[in-house]
Amino acid sequence: MAAYISIDMTPTDPEAIARYEQNVGPILAQYGGQVIARDETPILAEGDRKPALAVIIRFHSKDAFRAFYDSAEYKPWREFRMAHAQENAIVIEGVDAA
Repeated sequence: MAAYISIDMTPTDPEAIARYEQNVGPILAQYGGQVIARDETPILAEGDRKPALAVIIRFHSKDAFRAFYDSAEYKPWREFRMAHAQENAIVIEGVDAA
């Protein structure tokens, strides 16, 4: 079943995050990840977060997400991202079409 990661982020260094996105794209594709939404002006419907960037990425499954997230290729970029942005993220399963 498909899995989606929803990320809301506030970069502390927008240029670093642009470099992160450029370099992580090929790694993401290698693990079947696909960015399906990206918005630099998200609307906050509820809560008190104020992200400057929101992203939704689709994976084939939670296992595929985990393989990407824990991969040796992604690890240095994960640490790079954490050093240059504040964020919240959650991974959820999709709903099968009826």
